[in-house]
Amino acid sequence: MRMMDRYEYLSAYAKMRHGCIYEENRGIGFFRAEQLKRMDGVEHGFTARQGGVSPKPYDSLHLNFQKPHDLALVRENFSRFADAAGIEYSSMAMVSYEHGTNVIKLDADDAGRGFDKAPLDKCDGIVTDSPAVTLITNHADCGAFFIYDPVKKAVGLAHSGWKGTLGRIGANVVRLMQRCYGSDPKDMIASTGPAICKNCYEVDAPIAARFDAEFGAGVCTSPGREGHAWLDLEAAQAIQLIEAGLKCENITLMEKCTFEDEEHLFSHRRDTAKLGGTGDMAAYIRIV
Repeated sequence: MRMMDRYEYLSAYAKMRHGCIYEENRGIGFFRAEQLKRMDGVEHGFTARQGGVSPKPYDSLHLNFQKPHDLALVRENFSRFADAAGIEYSSMAMVSYEHGTNVIKLDADDAGRGFDKAPLDKCDGIVTDSPAVTLITNHADCGAFFIYDPVKKAVGLAHSGWKGTLGRIGANVVRLMQRCYGSDPKDMIASTGPAICKNCYEVDAPIAARFDAEFGAGVCTSPGREGHAWLDLEAAQAIQLIEAGLKCENITLMEKCTFEDEEHLFSHRRDTAKLGGTGDMAAYIRIV
């Protein structure tokens, strides 16, 4: 496959949608893509950090059972999140993430996996066409993919750190939806989620070189201090969706930086150095 150059990406970028909506319900905030929010048949969101019961450094809506913390408090946080989002607690199914590229299909019987049922097999992405399941992922700088097929009534969600992004987990979600549900990428509506932005995410030169080799030299990277570069995760996310067949006008980049917005968002890179740890946000999507 011929790689996209920077000028081609900038042309594609101009056709995409940008930014996000912030809304609160019952003291809990959600970031959403306007295009997805306007669509019938789907609900989605990405949580802010307020409205929970966890103490520092997880204050306060910490939504990850896998981090060392009082699990009863995390369960209460998920209960408050579900109530504010208008979803059934028992419908949620959460990835068992490993910063990889595995995506798995969920059915109605998978509702509750990772909550009151056994965790899923290791995966960072999940898809379903069942209204009985709400897909859940965790985030604290890593990106998210929200994908909806309004024709086949199917959804996909992925946690996408640098490893998953480099491995094209977003494209893996698209391909699994094609295989399982007969989805056409041209029908899909997609969005990224809040993540550490290109002005705040510095990586070492070998990682930057791998992104240049995968997505085109200088398309997702820009020079940093010696031996380092700045990495644009959302650009890499967008490119893989375009190359998987999605239309540019059906892609939203939320462009909300976790590192910069300390009031609303946890950030592993920002908080761990100062506080010794941080909480996690959650992304969700479901068929309605």
